[in-house]
Amino acid sequence: MSELDIEFVKSLAREAGDRALAMIGDIRPEFKADQSLVTHIDRETEQSLRAKLAERYPLIGFQGEEYGRAATGSDGLWAVDPIDGTTNMVYGLPSWGVSIGLIANGSPAGGAFYMPRTREMFWAVRGHGAYCNDRRLKAVDRSALHVEDTLGFTSTAIRTLDLSGLTGRLRSLGSIAAEVCYTAGSQLCSHVGCFEGANDLAAALCIATEAGCEATYLTGEPLQINDMVRDGRTRAPFVVAPPQLAALIRSMVRPREGAAPPRAGETIPR
Repeated sequence: MSELDIEFVKSLAREAGDRALAMIGDIRPEFKADQSLVTHIDRETEQSLRAKLAERYPLIGFQGEEYGRAATGSDGLWAVDPIDGTTNMVYGLPSWGVSIGLIANGSPAGGAFYMPRTREMFWAVRGHGAYCNDRRLKAVDRSALHVEDTLGFTSTAIRTLDLSGLTGRLRSLGSIAAEVCYTAGSQLCSHVGCFEGANDLAAALCIATEAGCEATYLTGEPLQINDMVRDGRTRAPFVVAPPQLAALIRSMVRPREGAAPPRAGETIPR
């Protein structure tokens, strides 16, 4: 594929996020079939991003959160969540944003996640580092946790995992992309999620890995984004963190006895 123009991707994310923020005064939330929230902002944002990405990169396919796979291409796949954190947006919480990630050659190749409420632009290109605005990100690794360390978890992970042996402060922000990006920047020490999609994670995983994190299942097996595209989501709980911390989290977190993964079509709360 041709070289990724990350400045173009960043400009699309910023434009889409700022436009979404301006539309909130007329927000019209509704429930999808799985009872998760969606708004006209999500749908209009996805359609706009699809058209602009196709015009610039006609050989790259497109998969969005709201309309699914809209196009295939020989040079990779855009995995886009027009609003990651829709519930936060609806209820006036600041942790939500636009995620545009490129998957190429079987792994996250680059992308941007922009949160208009906080004006934070997280971005990365594979092999060229990760950034928040103009600050280079480097996740801080360590071999032990302090009781005041901040640990990110999706609400599904909190409900389905046994965290009783874990040291630290649990934080659930309502946007997995935000949590993974804050892990890249060490505002969070780590992130643990369950059953998440490539649209949510494509950009954030590139940002996190370029900042020195790894993404593995609790077994230690690496996350494979092509599997997520094929299956629709990750197949088990996973951790994103620098290597020593990732190993520590894996040793301290276990599936809760009797907890079952959500069935196909079942709501996956954030």
